[in-house]
Amino acid sequence: MADIVVNQDACTQCGACIALCTDHVFELNNGQVRAAKPEECWLCGHCVAVCPADAIQHSAYPLDQCPVVDRATLPGIPALLAAFRERRSARVFRNKPVPRELVRDLVDVARRVPSAENAQPVDWLAFDDPAFVAALSDRAVAVLAQTARLVRNPLLRQVLSFALGPEKVRKGLESAPAFERLAARHAQGEDPIFRQAPVVLVAHVPADDYFGRDHAMYAAYNLMLAAERLGLGTCQIGYFTVALDRSRSLRDRLGLPQGRKPEIILTLGYPRYRFRRAVVRRPPELTWGESTP
Repeated sequence: MADIVVNQDACTQCGACIALCTDHVFELNNGQVRAAKPEECWLCGHCVAVCPADAIQHSAYPLDQCPVVDRATLPGIPALLAAFRERRSARVFRNKPVPRELVRDLVDVARRVPSAENAQPVDWLAFDDPAFVAALSDRAVAVLAQTARLVRNPLLRQVLSFALGPEKVRKGLESAPAFERLAARHAQGEDPIFRQAPVVLVAHVPADDYFGRDHAMYAAYNLMLAAERLGLGTCQIGYFTVALDRSRSLRDRLGLPQGRKPEIILTLGYPRYRFRRAVVRRPPELTWGESTP
């Protein structure tokens, strides 16, 4: 349970902590704001972040670890849009190692994202041993090539439809040509999975996390945007995620902690080429829902 104390000498009774606390930890009683139900706190930190007088002492959020936001240093919309437009997936890297300290800095940036009930569940695995990364790529290609062979076989396709469901088999059959192309390029000496990236990052979450994919994606995109500012490039590797879904032995090779599951796979490195222009993106349709009588 969190230890929460309101400094009555400092409190201005503005009511912000009461209004923002969805679990009604705070209440106004006899002209004083108090933490009446600290056992209900789910550690969102809103109360400490919003208090204009630093009157709230919260065991999970010491004020010396919660700096005051300097809004003068925050980017405006033009700068944000420029950063969003600049980011592109990098698939061709320089033969230059990425310092581990930079990787740590990026992982630190990745934690500053929203998560359900403020669980902050995302952790990371990083691999920068070229031989091990190559071995992971080899195994992933083998898994995907085997998947293509299985779904191509009419008899096995019936068995798989019964075991996995026809929709999964249909998608596997649609993906078979892509998997076969990967295997052909691998046979020619290419690394079609990680493309010889200096670093491979795996975002993982608790195995029972219902919103695990969302949590990992938030964290990963923060990391991807920050990497650009450090002169690095990233790419999400969906093929490896597909291979992980289909191979227990490949998942075991990652060495994930017990009870964790991989969600997002990224490559990281210094791009060989810098993109000069931001290209057009399809404008999304926006439809306002109408209420029904």
